[in-house]
Amino acid sequence: MSKTVNLDEKAGVAPEVMTIKNFRSNGDIENFYRYIHENGLRREAFMLMEYAISKVAKVRKGKRKTITLH
Repeated sequence: MSKTVNLDEKAGVAPEVMTIKNFRSNGDIENFYRYIHENGLRREAFMLMEYAISKVAKVRKGKRKTITLH
């Protein structure tokens, strides 16, 4: 297995600000997608994403309930 190196870190340049629009074009994310594809881990990755999204949704839903106006 080869190790991926972020060229920005190696050059000492600060990475650009991560936004929703440029998230998928980030080198680290592209390497992660490639790793999942090459190793046949789509099902496992999907299960992990469903779990993470459900946890985040529960936290967000809980925060909305705790806000009350007086």
